Amino acid sequence: MHPAVPSHFELQPRADGAATILRLLSASSPNWPEVALVVARDPALSLALLVAQPLAEGELADGLNTVLRRRLERIGSDLLRAWLLGLGSRASAIGAAPDHALLRAECALHLAMETGYARPDEAYLAGLWRGFGTGARGRSGTSADRRTTRPLADLVRDCGLPASLGDALELGTAMEEQLLGAHPLLRLSVAAERLADDDWQARLGEIARLCGLAEPTLTSLRTDIGYIVSGHAAYPPPATGSTALEARPPASLADDPYRSAGMLGLLTAAFVDLEREEIEDRLAIACPLFGLPAAPVLLSADGAGRLAPMLRMPPGSPTGLIEELHLRLDDEASVIALCARSEQVTVFAPQGGRPGRSLADWQVARWLGGRGFCCLPLTANGHPSVALIAIEQDDELGSELQWRYAALLGAAVRALRAALRQQHALADREAMLQQRFREHVRKIAHEATNPLTVLKSRLEMLGLERPQDAPLQNEMVLLNTELDRIDNLLRSAGDLPVEAVEPARCRVPELLLDLRSIYGDALFNQHGIQLELRAAKGVPIAAIPPSALKQVLLNLFRNASEALLPGQRLVVSVSSQVSVDGRSCVEIRLVDNGPGLPADRMADLFSPRPSSKGGGHQGVGLSIVREILSQWSATILCRSQPGSGTSFQIFLPLEHSV
Repeated sequence: MHPAVPSHFELQPRADGAATILRLLSASSPNWPEVALVVARDPALSLALLVAQPLAEGELADGLNTVLRRRLERIGSDLLRAWLLGLGSRASAIGAAPDHALLRAECALHLAMETGYARPDEAYLAGLWRGFGTGARGRSGTSADRRTTRPLADLVRDCGLPASLGDALELGTAMEEQLLGAHPLLRLSVAAERLADDDWQARLGEIARLCGLAEPTLTSLRTDIGYIVSGHAAYPPPATGSTALEARPPASLADDPYRSAGMLGLLTAAFVDLEREEIEDRLAIACPLFGLPAAPVLLSADGAGRLAPMLRMPPGSPTGLIEELHLRLDDEASVIALCARSEQVTVFAPQGGRPGRSLADWQVARWLGGRGFCCLPLTANGHPSVALIAIEQDDELGSELQWRYAALLGAAVRALRAALRQQHALADREAMLQQRFREHVRKIAHEATNPLTVLKSRLEMLGLERPQDAPLQNEMVLLNTELDRIDNLLRSAGDLPVEAVEPARCRVPELLLDLRSIYGDALFNQHGIQLELRAAKGVPIAAIPPSALKQVLLNLFRNASEALLPGQRLVVSVSSQVSVDGRSCVEIRLVDNGPGLPADRMADLFSPRPSSKGGGHQGVGLSIVREILSQWSATILCRSQPGSGTSFQIFLPLEHSV
């Protein structure tokens, strides 16, 4: 984390541009493309937004307006208005008149397009930002003089833009023969500057040599650009009866209570009712706008008196290391604890490299990356909270900056605490509901053990009555196994779900034989329906848990038994191996000679719908079948003809093919 260097606070937006944005944001649904267009014409605003959220690789290819719109939408209207209200009245750091900067930017953009430069928006920014090299400096007589302002090339690099753009911005006077061997962007930016000057006609020859375009082409281009800048690129006019901002608001927010109250209200609205992740995301882009390179460490006292971090950071980060210190509110040596207790600004700035009273403070300063740090109190609703900001000088953060930072960070802290309270309340309610549900399920499971016990006792008696009947004994074992499984399922129904540990490997023929032994009589034989099983030799192992496939087949078996009439049949066959979409699969085919499915049902077969069967049927069996199969990369197809029967094909990937 770098020390606070709020240099881009000195880059003031155009007064008419800021007023236009505020008017556009007053709508119930802001027109973000229009706001982005205004920002794209303003050197200070466009630079500040790209510093706040650097460009991703290749993102500028989407267009500068699109890039700016994404950042504006992420910031939100309330935070954007608060930032504009808090900019103050410092002199603009633009090296030329704002209208001239826009003219130069349009010249650079059109020259780039005419010459085939691959990244014309870079040329536009080079023209728009030209002249910033002498700006962004602290004003005399203030603590800003002693802050190290960052070179413009560093700001450009932080935006995610190439070094060639920084070169174009910082280049001073250069001879024509020198420029001819430079990077194309450098030549284009200088040519655009010449073309935007009042004496451009007298320099057409030089401009033509720099960009490689003919003089008549440049004359036509310059005329068109002048028309664009004076007409189509003008700011929207103010509403009837309103006036543009003729002068900037006072430099100090303390001198304008109305503006400070408005800014505090907007900052509160910018973070209210957001989830924790959304608050952290908005704070991450807001901090660079307000002068902080990144979100600072925010500490808040918990119920045990420990100052714990509020923002989540990875282990090894400054926040992660500070969390391991276990700072306490009652620490008499630490300036951090003193700030939280007293609600007064404190500063840690060791003299001569000596750690001072608190080694913890000394370590925090080293981790934050500055010579020391400033503690800003952010106490809200009786909960002590502190922001830690790295500094290089004792008085680096004047009262104005302290107010700005405290306003922004305080709003974020209040929203974070509210989000955490809501999260804890939801967790408590969920825990209570889960407890009530588990108690309800345990009661049902307890009551269900009585009929299960009766069934198991009856099976045991049947086995004792016919001890020599081997087939019956085998069926008794299978039935007892299933009853035990039902008992276990009921007893575990109240437990929280855990990851299944059942291996995804199933021997399909063996599973079908087990299903016929257990359910064949009840589902088919007793109703006069014939069930036939056919399996090829050497069927490979399918990559699906046996319990999952069992649930699928039972759903299909039940549907078939309810649809077929006495004398009809269901044939289930298993192939050894088929290829489906380049994958080796086991195919299970279920074919019946029943009445077939209605045409309207076939049109939406695997979606949940009310069942026409009555009773306890819910009409979700086939949707569950497809959902289970999709979890294991399996597929199911259905064909049906009214009066001719129905067939299902299930394709299960082999164990080695997933």
